[in-house]
Amino acid sequence: MRFGQLIKLVSQSIRRSKRDFVLSSFGVIMGIATLLFFTSLGTGVRTTVLERVFIVRQLEVIKPAYDGLTMGLFGEKSLDDDTVQSLRAIPNVAAVYPKMKLVFPSSVRGGAMLLGRDMVAEMVGDGIPTNLVTDEISGNLEFKDWENQACGPDSACAAGFSCVEGICTGNACEPSDVEACAPPAYCHDTEKICLMPIPVLVSPSLLEIYNGSLHTALGGASGAMSKLPKLSAKGLIGFQFEGVFGKSFLGAAKSNTRVSRRMQLVGFSDKAINLGVTMPIGYVQRLNQTIAGQELGGEYHSIIVEGVSNDSIPGVAQGIVDLGYVLSSKYEDAQRAGLLIMLITLVFNLVSLLFLGIAAINIMHTFLMMILERRRELALMRALGATAGDIRMLVLGEATALAVVGSLVGMAVGFSATLVVDLLLKTQVPDFPYKPTTLFAFEPWMFLMCFAVALTFCWVGALVPAFRASRMDPAAALAGR
Repeated sequence: MRFGQLIKLVSQSIRRSKRDFVLSSFGVIMGIATLLFFTSLGTGVRTTVLERVFIVRQLEVIKPAYDGLTMGLFGEKSLDDDTVQSLRAIPNVAAVYPKMKLVFPSSVRGGAMLLGRDMVAEMVGDGIPTNLVTDEISGNLEFKDWENQACGPDSACAAGFSCVEGICTGNACEPSDVEACAPPAYCHDTEKICLMPIPVLVSPSLLEIYNGSLHTALGGASGAMSKLPKLSAKGLIGFQFEGVFGKSFLGAAKSNTRVSRRMQLVGFSDKAINLGVTMPIGYVQRLNQTIAGQELGGEYHSIIVEGVSNDSIPGVAQGIVDLGYVLSSKYEDAQRAGLLIMLITLVFNLVSLLFLGIAAINIMHTFLMMILERRRELALMRALGATAGDIRMLVLGEATALAVVGSLVGMAVGFSATLVVDLLLKTQVPDFPYKPTTLFAFEPWMFLMCFAVALTFCWVGALVPAFRASRMDPAAALAGR
């Protein structure tokens, strides 16, 4: 039988049995709709959890905690430049980034332009290499160590700075002379030299916590605190404030040294500390040296190891453990979260396959009834020269048409359901930390999978009727036996 003839016969059969075709397609539609819905939901939630809450491609190495006996025998394992080189040598490691924290009390003051009044708060800070977040800073702002910028004949310094021993150093100035330093540089009140604000990053979770929880809680407070506005990431970029290093509400540095610097928010990053500010690591090293007396190189508090892909992370993690280092609890939390999401998605997908299994049984029953009603028609086709294979192709062609229509309508229903859920999430669910803009993530393979699953179940349902129809005795069927 030619393909064109097959298509014509399938179309005729569907037109004569519209009711049976619609009833058979209902189960396919429901199964495909739920399969697409839950698969995209699982992928979307997994993306939010493992790429925003837990950054799965990055492992944080911390110092191991030894008992007294082990420490006495082997000493404490440190995190230094040698450690960075050892970690970089692990197979499938894309990059290694050391992190260092401020080791003294600090505070921050500012916010009058945004909140109507200056606020003073404790400040926790750490430092990371600038190349860790190079691609995340947009606009004309930069996340770089301005106090360690190399200069020379081919690289001049900005206005207000001069090249001194290969480093751009601020010129002498008077705070009253507003034109002495070209913005965003400023004249420091006590040091009386031009300085660039320290560029800092903030974690998106900090903004989420403020808008989703703190702002709501302060709404019931008395006085000015009840009038604090909600803040947006776009509106905060470029915001400047004053940082005081070595002094805070909690106490002062042991050396009684205090350093003040203007700071500027240049972006939001998942690589920033959760509660605090993150700056280029050079600033932290120099501040720790000046205020706490640490060596300039210093010992790192943790090291970020980035794998070449998500699939390479288990091997990289094992390599880190083999070197005697410990991973932070975030890695285990990410593993548990990923496993939980996978199991939940699997359960819901099994429900979808159950729908399709029931649909396959219904298709088998419907096709058997249709063959019984069309016994004479099929027998006449065999008498006119149609082979058993032609009859099987006819029945399977009808099942294929059922799969195509059922999968397309089912995917449309499933996709529409995701839009409704996202709308309810946006309009009915209050803000909370890490609230996503959508719960779903779609990939091309999902739609191909839905079509393949629909086709498989429809063929399975039609297989027995197809062989039964092809084995029918034409003479007996035409005689009414």
